[in-house]
Amino acid sequence: MSLIAIGAAIGALTVAPAQAAPVSGWVETHPDSKPFDYPAGEVCAFPAHVEFPVSELTQRVWYDPQGRPVYGTETGKLVLRATNVTTGGSVERDVSGDGSLLYPTMNADDYVLSGRDWAAGMHGGDQPAAARQHWFIARGFMSVRVTTAGGHTTRQLLALTGDYEDLCVTLAR
Repeated sequence: MSLIAIGAAIGALTVAPAQAAPVSGWVETHPDSKPFDYPAGEVCAFPAHVEFPVSELTQRVWYDPQGRPVYGTETGKLVLRATNVTTGGSVERDVSGDGSLLYPTMNADDYVLSGRDWAAGMHGGDQPAAARQHWFIARGFMSVRVTTAGGHTTRQLLALTGDYEDLCVTLAR
């Protein structure tokens, strides 16, 4: 979250430390889509490498007067390249769908991303159990709640309707 720093002088020759003023209203950012790796067994049975040859995302989030995120959107061009590290097999998928963001607890570490034409890797501890070890590319509608606490991120698949691809299945061929 971007914060605007402000400082205040208090008393003669005494300066208080700078304090951050909460951001309020719409904030537009352009998030990076950095390459990453999934170890074998984390999402797919095999190790996978992910990179984004095209990443032109724009995220707009509305913050309340206390600086807490409430809702937003994510749009733009995004192409995902996934590689099965064991076989070297690789695919590219256009995941440039528009998504809506909802922050149910008004905390940036707890959000729901919903929309079409996007990807989510479901890990071993994610919910529901039937969604674990799948790497979904939704062509219909998908909604996933992402929560980070204590440095650990979990995902909860809330909805997956319409056509989708499981990249674990595709890359295992």
